Parts: sequence; C-alpha cells; structure tokens
Amino acid sequence: MRPDYMGVMFLTSAVVSFNAAVWQVVRRQKKKEQLENQKNLQKEPVTALPEEPCPVSSYEFLPVKLEGTMDNEGAVLVGPRPIPSYKGAIDAEESKGGFTVMTPFEIAGTKEFVMVNRGWVPIDAAKHRIMLVQYIGEGFKPMTLKGVLRKEEHMSNYFGGECSDNTGPVAQDLSWMAIRPWNMMMDYYRQRWGSAKLEENKQTHKLHHYFVEMVEDFSGDDQKMVRGKAWPRRRDMDELTYVHLTPLVHSMYVFFWSAVSIGSLYGMRKCFLRQKDLFAQRRIMTAQSEALERKRQMEAKAFYDAQQEILKGKPHKSENLLLLLRPVVSSVAKKHIFATVPCASKCEGSKGRVDNDTNGTEVGAAILA
Repeated sequence: MRPDYMGVMFLTSAVVSFNAAVWQVVRRQKKKEQLENQKNLQKEPVTALPEEPCPVSSYEFLPVKLEGTMDNEGAVLVGPRPIPSYKGAIDAEESKGGFTVMTPFEIAGTKEFVMVNRGWVPIDAAKHRIMLVQYIGEGFKPMTLKGVLRKEEHMSNYFGGECSDNTGPVAQDLSWMAIRPWNMMMDYYRQRWGSAKLEENKQTHKLHHYFVEMVEDFSGDDQKMVRGKAWPRRRDMDELTYVHLTPLVHSMYVFFWSAVSIGSLYGMRKCFLRQKDLFAQRRIMTAQSEALERKRQMEAKAFYDAQQEILKGKPHKSENLLLLLRPVVSSVAKKHIFATVPCASKCEGSKGRVDNDTNGTEVGAAILA
C-alpha cells in the first residue's frame, strides 16, 4: 500500500484512539465519584430536602424519609427503556421494554414539591392513561416517602451541547427522554396552575435538580398488583449500587487506547518519512528527465537548422553545432555508405549511378570535415 494512504489510516487510528482514551478518563472519574457518593447510604435518613446551592453530587444516594402527598394525575413517563436491572428480564413482558414513572410529591407542611422515581412499568402501561392507572393508581395519595436522592440526567447532542429533549417531552402527552426534575416540575406547575402563575409557583413550591428514587428495600405500600406482580418495579439496594466496570478497569482501557494512539502516531511518522524520501527521489528523477528532454530538443533543433542551411547551400560555421551534429550525421552516413558500396562493386561501369547514390554520403562528409 502507498505510504500516503497508510499515513491517513494511522492518523485516523490515532485520533479515534485518543478520543477513546479521553472518554475512558471521564468514565473513570464518574465511577470514582459514584463509588464515593454511595458512602452516603450509610447515613441516617433526612426528613428535609437539602438546599439547592449545595453541590448535588455531595448528597447523592443520601436516604430520605418524607411525609406528604403523591399526585398520581401529574405522573409522566420517561423512556422507553429496558428494565433497570443488570440481571435482565425474566419473562416476555419485561423483555419488551418499558418506562420509568416520575410523579410529583408534595411535602407536608412546606408546600414544597419534589419529583419521585416510582419505578419501572412494562410498555403496555403506556398504551393509554387508563392502563397506566392500573399500575400506579390515581388521584392524590398521602404516604410516607422512603428512598434516596439522585442527580438528574443530562442528554447532550453530538457536539456536547444542550439537547432539546432535556426541556420537555418528545410531543404533547408523550414520554420524556431523560429524567429532568427541574423541567418536569415547571411543566407540572404550568399544567396545574397555568403559565400566568409560573414564576409565583416556582418561588412557592421550589424547583430542584435532583429527585427521589424509591428503593424496593425501603418502601412498597403504594405498589399495585397486576397479573401476580407488584408494579411499579423498583431496584433493590444491590441493583442500585451495582457497578459494571470499576475505575481500575477504566484505567486499563486508558492505558490501552493511549498505547494505540502512540503507536499510530509512530506509524504515521514512518509513513511520512518514507513518503518524504519518495518525493525527493521523484524530484531528482523529474529534474533528470527535464534535462534530458531539453538536451534532446536542442539536438533536434540544431540538426533541423543545419539541414535547412545545407539544403540552401549555406555552410554552417558554428563549431558547437557541428559537435552536436557529428554523432547523428556520422551514424546516418555510415548506414548510407554500407548500403551503397556493395552495389558499386557488383555493378561495373555504373560509376555515374554510384556517384548519384553517394550524394548523401558526400553531404555528410562535408559536414564532418
């Protein structure tokens, strides 16, 4: 393969592997942060929501226990998504996928709202609002909320910027693509009290960039039995804290992709040096070819000019031109002599004929003299 083509291949490999290494560095940092935040599970449950200026990551996985009312009529769906468990689906109903149920919860005595991840429901629950009621219930339900605080999800576009799916559902009465409690609460206030009082409700009922996820080990009194199973399905503590790849594994991936990137850059450098040598050789050959071509054109022009002057009867006086024409005319004269002399020896008494045949030879001899 040509070195320039191989250089492009090595360059592409270096760019892709470098981006993969950077991505693994980011993933490693997130896993370390997640494992560090899981230490909050050992703390006692709090009975009030933390203030928003505090970094969300500092109280992620913090247990909470809140008294209030669940508004099932304001529930929204997020998805479609696979079942949230590393164990996978156990039957055909779960293998079809489903949705995460997000419900507004009003904390008693504070008028403050927080979005709650109730769990996962199968895809049949999203076919109609009546079907969803069978899985989550209806109306307002006073209850004791037990769960853990989680950070909101973020969807980005191809360039890492903000995605439009973060600000609302795909279409009216359809599901959201990410768990965005801040935007979900704004949409809930707008639908319940109208857009005119949106700013007032934001100050009264508050907005948060975190939500409460209900865990199977903590609560389950709000679940409904459908076809012998409790819905919404919630993760237990083992599924909540499961980490598929540890930070050590991500460090190994960083080393691997970095080595691939460095090797690709080395291969690209070798191809560049090889291509550079080829370009140098090509320039030398091009210069030699141009010099030979100029010499050939000069000889051809000199021969043509000398022939034209001889035919006009004007002897050419340029010694340099005779030197250029000597090899060419000499070879032509020799060929002509060898062709005419045998004819003269065989044909006696044909001197005039031989003289006529040797006119070309005499012209050559005159030039060579």
